[in-house]
Amino acid sequence: MPGIKLVEYPPPNIATQGAAEIRKYAEALFGKVIQALTANGIDSPGTGQKSSTEPGPREIVIKGNLDEVNDVFYANRWTDGLPIIPPTIDKVEEFLKYTDRSPDEVIGKFEPSKRECTVWKVAVNGIMAGCRPEYMPVLIAIAEALVDPLYPLIALGTTHATTPLVIINGPIIEQLDFNSSISTLGPGRQANSTVGRFTRLLLINISRFLPGLNEMAAFGWPGQFGMCLAEAEHESPWESLGVERGFQPGTSTVTAFCTAGLAGAFTTVGDTADEHLRGLAGFIPRNIDHGTLARSTRYKIVVLSPLVAGIIAQGGNSKQNVKEYLFKNARLTAAEVKDMEGFFVRKVDFEKLSQEGRVSKQYCTTNDSDLLPMTHSPDEFIIVVSGNPRRNRSIALRQPRGYPVTREIKLPQSWNDLTRDLKIPRQT
Repeated sequence: MPGIKLVEYPPPNIATQGAAEIRKYAEALFGKVIQALTANGIDSPGTGQKSSTEPGPREIVIKGNLDEVNDVFYANRWTDGLPIIPPTIDKVEEFLKYTDRSPDEVIGKFEPSKRECTVWKVAVNGIMAGCRPEYMPVLIAIAEALVDPLYPLIALGTTHATTPLVIINGPIIEQLDFNSSISTLGPGRQANSTVGRFTRLLLINISRFLPGLNEMAAFGWPGQFGMCLAEAEHESPWESLGVERGFQPGTSTVTAFCTAGLAGAFTTVGDTADEHLRGLAGFIPRNIDHGTLARSTRYKIVVLSPLVAGIIAQGGNSKQNVKEYLFKNARLTAAEVKDMEGFFVRKVDFEKLSQEGRVSKQYCTTNDSDLLPMTHSPDEFIIVVSGNPRRNRSIALRQPRGYPVTREIKLPQSWNDLTRDLKIPRQT
């Protein structure tokens, strides 16, 4: 929007101001608003939109050694602050061998920049992240998921520091050596680490989520560098997340969530399903931000170690049973909800939201001891099995906006030929 007229409201933190103070500042701006609307000039500052001087796909932006390349990329804010692998033309073309799609094909426009994400750009950002060429089908599926209208892409720049969480399912886990076991979200495995990093570089270079521009996180957190988790399907007593979301067994998929933080791994104890379920129900609602009740979705992602999942399943519980149990029992009192909601709870008309079907009638209670659910339905609990198979640990995350999106990882027709003699280094 070239030439847009902007008047900034001071001071920046409107959330802590009372009505009288807001009115005082607004009245002081009235003259500036008139001037901006009637005068020429006052162009807006940079918006992160694509400019006419932006380099083309095959244009060489820098020739030099590794340090010189990284200095240019850093200065142009094309990195996450860490060194990158230079995306040379030869490397891009090597990545493109692992897809049947045209390098110029537009996967979609990324919010908020409206920039087009092409297959070529996917390869470029994958290279920069340190991915291997054979990861290309996974990277394309991630880009497709992020650009889906159901995915809350534009919300990733909020002060909450929401960030993508990518979960991998299917045979591709073993083929490409993704980690689904000890330290599944931690460092150490090339596939998880670089694919996770790729999602952040895509947001930096296509969406232009840059600190102070479109990325406005109050603090940020390490998970924003990228999170990629593989489900431990062979150790899980239940169907995989990919199958649960409608894909046939044996199909490789990627599911993109957005999350606003990772609760520390917690312990549940006992040798019965009921003991572990009670532990989950007690921990989850008090260690994940409840999220404002007015939002249309409030997904909770619960990652169980194979040990915990196995004990729960031995008690005769399906994955759906676990969801229904958590919906009924992972609850907070109305008084606790009010304390957690803080600023937001005073702004919500619960009666109106209840009439619209957006929240349960329970939220209209005046009794502080009433127990209130964390989600709108059992299906907003997502159960995944991953992590150390010998520990009684679980983690929980929340997706405060939008919907998780699953995409099939589509392999090129020549995949078997390309990977027949593929030697991916595997750790001992």
